[in-house]
Amino acid sequence: MEAETRRIVTTLGDINVDLGFLLPHFPREGDDNPAMAVHWGGGGAGLNMAVAVGRLGAIPYLIGRVGNDLAGSFALQTARTHGVQVSTVQVDPGAATGLCGIVVTPGGQRSFLSFRGANVFCDASTITPSLIRSSRLLLIGSHALLDDPQRSAALQAMELAIEQRCPIVLDLCLPAIRVARRLIVRLLPQLWLLTMNEDELRALLPGQSIAQALDSLLSAGVQHVAIKRGAQGCSVANNQGRRLDVLPPAVSVVDTTACGDAFSAAYAWGLIHGLDLSQSATLANLVGALTATRHGAVEAIPAVDEIRSRLNATIADRLWPSAP
Repeated sequence: MEAETRRIVTTLGDINVDLGFLLPHFPREGDDNPAMAVHWGGGGAGLNMAVAVGRLGAIPYLIGRVGNDLAGSFALQTARTHGVQVSTVQVDPGAATGLCGIVVTPGGQRSFLSFRGANVFCDASTITPSLIRSSRLLLIGSHALLDDPQRSAALQAMELAIEQRCPIVLDLCLPAIRVARRLIVRLLPQLWLLTMNEDELRALLPGQSIAQALDSLLSAGVQHVAIKRGAQGCSVANNQGRRLDVLPPAVSVVDTTACGDAFSAAYAWGLIHGLDLSQSATLANLVGALTATRHGAVEAIPAVDEIRSRLNATIADRLWPSAP
């Protein structure tokens, strides 16, 4: 039981059903564009991160809320199929399940149109001290900071994590920075790891270079920071004075949906397993890059065998040690 407890990760964030359209170009207002392909499946930062960390060997528990509708049933079944524990997922009797429309252009770049639905009404009823105490990590998608009661639930989970000495990971998003920037700044000293992309970095700390931003965030009390930079890989740093830029593997990008969520979960899992910054960044870059090679969110996150086959023996042995 102790070994199993060390694998538990609690993820709190949005649970959606995604509908993705592959378009020849981004539509203009009033335009009428035929899609080249359509994909639908499970998504949302909470579910994406739970699946990604589960691929790497965790037992992921997901805290979120879906509607009592067909989309909610589909999201829960998708989570179960991909190994996510859903006993902590709430079912709303009135609000609809969150939906996300995704426009993907030929270069693989994605744009979101989101209806948050039942996600907003996630409360603290399924957050217990025993769950947080048994968790190796608490992963929070920052959409959860947008509205109450979900925001209050996320803050309560963070308070429990601090009490139980469970490391807290926050993955940023643009809507949260626009709406809750002051709250995010107040939370910085509580964070073990903060992850974001370059657009989010510019919104959070306008006018600062990556190097300046890393210094600012670490000075504010964050222990680890990872900046996701797409084709340039990532820039990572910690409060021990380490700074690195790490390039990703070369892949053919078709859809960047969920790449950032997969990266953040993988980087956190690497660090908590004792990988150094370079090794953790290598793992996270790989998981994010492989996710970009296929369409969708949950369904695009690579399986463990695919990940392991692309890693060197040192990293693989640390993450998946051979039985004695």
